[in-house]
Amino acid sequence: MQFGKLEIDPAVNPAVLDTATWDPQAALRLVRSVEPGYWHTIHEIDAEARSLPTHERCTVYPGSWARCGINTCLLVRLSDGQHVFVEIGSVNSHLAHPLHVMSLGNDVLLAVYAADAATIRSYVRGIRPDKAPRALGAVPRLGIGTRMSTSAWPGIWRAMAEGRFAANAIQNSVRELNLLEDILAGRPARANYLYGFGTLAEGHTGSTFEGLWVAGVIEALKSDTWPTYGADADHITIRRGPSGLERAKRIIDAARDYTFFTLDVSDIVDYASSDAAAKYGSALDVVAELCAHLKSLKGDTPFDLELSIDECPPQMDASACLTTAAELWFLIRQLRQRGVALTHIAPNVGVVKGQDYTGADGLVGLEQRSAGLQAVAVEHGIMLDFHSGDDLRPAARQVLGRATKGRNHFKVSPSLQVIFAEVLHEVCPDRFGFWWEDTLAYARREASAGSVFAAQCLREYDARGDTGPSPHHNVFHHYNFASVGRRDEKGQFVHRNEFYSLPPEFYREYDNRIHRFLCDVAADVFLT
Repeated sequence: MQFGKLEIDPAVNPAVLDTATWDPQAALRLVRSVEPGYWHTIHEIDAEARSLPTHERCTVYPGSWARCGINTCLLVRLSDGQHVFVEIGSVNSHLAHPLHVMSLGNDVLLAVYAADAATIRSYVRGIRPDKAPRALGAVPRLGIGTRMSTSAWPGIWRAMAEGRFAANAIQNSVRELNLLEDILAGRPARANYLYGFGTLAEGHTGSTFEGLWVAGVIEALKSDTWPTYGADADHITIRRGPSGLERAKRIIDAARDYTFFTLDVSDIVDYASSDAAAKYGSALDVVAELCAHLKSLKGDTPFDLELSIDECPPQMDASACLTTAAELWFLIRQLRQRGVALTHIAPNVGVVKGQDYTGADGLVGLEQRSAGLQAVAVEHGIMLDFHSGDDLRPAARQVLGRATKGRNHFKVSPSLQVIFAEVLHEVCPDRFGFWWEDTLAYARREASAGSVFAAQCLREYDARGDTGPSPHHNVFHHYNFASVGRRDEKGQFVHRNEFYSLPPEFYREYDNRIHRFLCDVAADVFLT
């Protein structure tokens, strides 16, 4: 189907569009093909029912069910992959702008609504607020990067329910997400160059900020659990130069329904300065302006706000960028003076993406430093965030848990995609083979273009002797992500649908492994 200049099959390209009802007329035909007696049964079912009757043309979700006066409201998945909301009763007044209203007989009406961003927003605000993402303030939580969107959420909800932890369960950054406006206009992905690593295309999952929110909230409504969750527009990076601030505002506009905003000012911090005011002055001004922009969009709706200074600029070692307790105190006080209601801050504690903690001070030093930062954060009612936790081993995770007494926000993201690859390799080796070859080709291109890191990964791969496709090779671990959402020069996805049309046994195993991984991480960092 054509959406602007984008041609996709939305059924196998989730989290791209800002609607799960992409062909309203086809959706209505399917709803009308369901006999009225089925809808009567759904309407008359008891509120405590744990299951609802099935139908070959649609699936209804008890997790979304609500009684609104004498009306019944719920989410429905149709046999073509689309979703709609239905309201069954006599007066259809709880949601605006139905696609169609039909009589079921006996003075009962059925109203059908598109499952688009506006309707979902109304549904979780007015009908099922317990299923809405929300600002959680100082609640300890995981930040779970949902790079594989609909494939990941069943395991995430299950882990949250069993482990009894909160999470930002909708989370990705500008690195992983596109702006829907750019996708529909057919604009090629923006390219960033990471020192040593190579060229990185933005939006490498293929999802959009708008589409990820829509898909995530729908999945929460479908779940039989009641997750305490938020939606994090992660790493909204403010780049140097005249367009950096405006670009950040565009991202915030696209993510206006999110509940958590991570402002990454690492690129505009003056690391050459030893004076805190000079080092962070420009960054503080930018954060204040973006906070004002957020307030203008959100109005009275609360949101969580994080300042991220956890990343080092190119050519600098993590040990040279460590955040001191004095700097943390300065930043919090300065932002409050500027009227910024900061709820979270991610200092640089020496954790580096893609590896376990290797600081010269060892885990003892990491714990002491983190505890000192935690004392400052607690004094000001701020929660510490720890990013890039994917490759930390349990001992390092437990150090951060002890240093914060279990009160922290711990983020993971690439690990869920790596787990996806591991399961694909075992369950669908042919499909993994395609991903493997595409990843090797990407790494070789970057090595040829001068990437020191890509060349090193390839040398390690060649030296191992075992050159068969495997998700455990370093070259795959670091370069696999680009394949999923790659787009061509016309802005079309090259092979994204290959990752969303897998057999049921794959999804069952992926669900199980996500569940185990997240429960293990939560137990370490929350001391449970």
